[in-house]
Amino acid sequence: MFRGLSAGGAAKQATAPRDKAGRFVNWGRTVTSAPVRWHLPVSEDEVAAVVTRCGRDGRRLRVVGAGHSWSPIAEPVHEAMSLDGLQDAVSIDRERGEVTVPAGMRLVDVSARLARAGLALPVVGSIQAQSVAGAIATGTHGSSLTHGNLGTLVTGLRLVSGTGEVLTLRGDDERLAGARVHLGALGVVTSVTLRTTAARRLRQTIEHVPVTEVADALPAIATSAEWVKVWWLPHAPVAQVVRYDVTTQEPTRRPTPATQRWIDERVMHRFVFPAMVAAQARRPSITAPANTRLARRYLGASTQVGADMLMLNTPMPLRHRETEAALPLTAAGGALKQVLAIFRDGRPAANFPLEIRFVRGDDSWLSPAYGADTCQVGAYSTDNRDCSAYFEAFWRVMRPAGARPHWGKEHDFEAAELRPLYPQWTAFAALRDRCDPGRVFGSAAMERLLG
Repeated sequence: MFRGLSAGGAAKQATAPRDKAGRFVNWGRTVTSAPVRWHLPVSEDEVAAVVTRCGRDGRRLRVVGAGHSWSPIAEPVHEAMSLDGLQDAVSIDRERGEVTVPAGMRLVDVSARLARAGLALPVVGSIQAQSVAGAIATGTHGSSLTHGNLGTLVTGLRLVSGTGEVLTLRGDDERLAGARVHLGALGVVTSVTLRTTAARRLRQTIEHVPVTEVADALPAIATSAEWVKVWWLPHAPVAQVVRYDVTTQEPTRRPTPATQRWIDERVMHRFVFPAMVAAQARRPSITAPANTRLARRYLGASTQVGADMLMLNTPMPLRHRETEAALPLTAAGGALKQVLAIFRDGRPAANFPLEIRFVRGDDSWLSPAYGADTCQVGAYSTDNRDCSAYFEAFWRVMRPAGARPHWGKEHDFEAAELRPLYPQWTAFAALRDRCDPGRVFGSAAMERLLG
């Protein structure tokens, strides 16, 4: 029997991003909506039944994962579906080096399950709170020119189309290249098969580099380790180049990565940072000197060793806003110099890092890394008085450089502007027409993004 949840209903299994009134609320608190009904199917057949009914009744359906986003891409208006109740078992195929998981499973749970089997995902994002289907939908990524974004790990998936048909995409099926970064526009992804690797122990090292040298050094930095990223606290004279390499060294003891994670999540992000942010909100002029002091101290021990699933992601941070631009690596240095020039005389008072990450080029049609190795520059800040102006200035630099926005973060791009940025745009539109001719999975956000 289908299990439908009214807007004010409840289910023990559900962990969808909704408040007590049944409203959808994303993690960034940037999008809120009040869908008429929530659905929590426990099988693919129930998913198909909901989709078929919505198509028959002219209702629009949006699937939400963990809601860890800043964009309205998953915003439900008519009907909302959470996949947290799907009961499909996790299946590990060691011979093929793959794992098949329910689409609503959280990445942190996938990593933990693989770790118990001595396996791991080759790359993960900074945060592993997202659902698998939601993370691939928006091109979520880590930082490595050896590995692509999470969508490149997808070797197969099952999808309930807008007509209620169940599609299995695998191997050389050209539709798979369109469905890896699917934006929730093609159907309900019910299971995902991902490429795995043997679990590894990684050594983290941190190099402090004058920020004025980073832009010209981006190509060298990007290839200096299998996983590498750059953090810069605005106005600080130095940036941190954080590298991770496979090692056989024993895990560090004081502090262990797990201990450091506990300190970050339970002490820094719950008490210390909120107090700092409150002080900065009252006096924005203290942000720049505070960032300068913090730049050399907060990242912790310069060398740490731990399990890959722990080392490659960061603790859940204090709530903040994010926007992010993806540029070909060859064009990123010039744009970064212009972004750094935005910061002068202590403003804007951005109190989160500017994060620079690298993603191997891929062939997923709507991937921000389609066709070229990519540098993805993220601008972050709490929602203070300078944040909106900071993001606007950021995009005044990035738009003329031909940057593609991160689908899951704040941006105001529309279809007419996005179309020229993606060579396979027409192919994706055709696939959408075939998979969802009645636009069951449409929404105002989809109309703005896809036309």
